Amino acid sequence: MQTSAQHHHHHMAQDQRTEADDSQAAVYTYTGTLLRQAESRAAICDRQGRAVPVVCFDMELDNPLKTHMHIQQPFAPGNFAGAQAAAHRLKKGTRVTVQHPSETVRIVGTAATHVHVIKDTPKTQPHQEQTAPCQA
Repeated sequence: MQTSAQHHHHHMAQDQRTEADDSQAAVYTYTGTLLRQAESRAAICDRQGRAVPVVCFDMELDNPLKTHMHIQQPFAPGNFAGAQAAAHRLKKGTRVTVQHPSETVRIVGTAATHVHVIKDTPKTQPHQEQTAPCQA
């Protein structure tokens, strides 16, 4: 079974959830414009310190707030040439659509001005953080 539903959030340009079946994670789709040339890098993938090649770039999402999103696309271990070739094609100003598994998407605020502590009540549940297996 495949379903597709459109979700609109203030921080996402196009957030399309696709579920092939209950055992697979949802995939979000984002569309926007590269803010600068993509780069190929090595990212630490696991606790043993193994590195995999990744393509990294920042894009401006097609939404009213023009939200910026950092993307990392991992490649197979040792495929640094493939990552470099992909990065070379992704130039500043290029329009792209990115598909991303929902469980590895994270929102990062880098300039918080204040953090308010909210006391737990029986109606609220603390957020349980999930970690992705390979983040740089």
